[in-house]
Amino acid sequence: MSTSSNSIARMWRTVLPRRGSVARASDRFQAGLLIFVALLALAALPVSAAIGSETYVRQQGESAQQVSERSQVAATLLADGPDITVNSRAGVVGNSRLTDAAWLLPDGTRRVGKVVAGQGRLKGETLTVWVDRTGSPVDPPLRGAGVVIDAVVLGLGLWLGALALLALGYRLAVFSLDRFRFAQWQHEWFHQLDRKTRS
Repeated sequence: MSTSSNSIARMWRTVLPRRGSVARASDRFQAGLLIFVALLALAALPVSAAIGSETYVRQQGESAQQVSERSQVAATLLADGPDITVNSRAGVVGNSRLTDAAWLLPDGTRRVGKVVAGQGRLKGETLTVWVDRTGSPVDPPLRGAGVVIDAVVLGLGLWLGALALLALGYRLAVFSLDRFRFAQWQHEWFHQLDRKTRS
């Protein structure tokens, strides 16, 4: 029989002791608390999965809306981007900043504004930027892979957070029970010592 099976059987015998068991009330409480914490951890799994699923559905709708409202245009830099920075430890350091640029909208309107240009970009170079319906630069739309990753990370993160809180609560409870048991044992020991001294 494996160690985990032995632990489960021992815990079960502690919760439901047989006749003549040496399990104390605090031992039974601790075992019952562990079962309760395990059940809460299992219950938190579908709740976290449901929240992750709701996030996926919501962000999928946002993604579809963003894709329909945003488009890519070619922007020409009107100024140099940031200089290439070299670090003796890390080598070339990635660097970017807002730089003046001009671009044409689908209707032929020319727009001038700030776009994010990477290091080493020079005036006159062309780069692709995302714009909204008004022609203002925006972040790229949320894509399918990003939607899935966000939903999974959120759901898993919530479940792991719940597990951490439950584990912390259980450990604090066990710590308190251990102190109670030690105080009780110490009291009984001193009581027996006192009886021996008197006799």
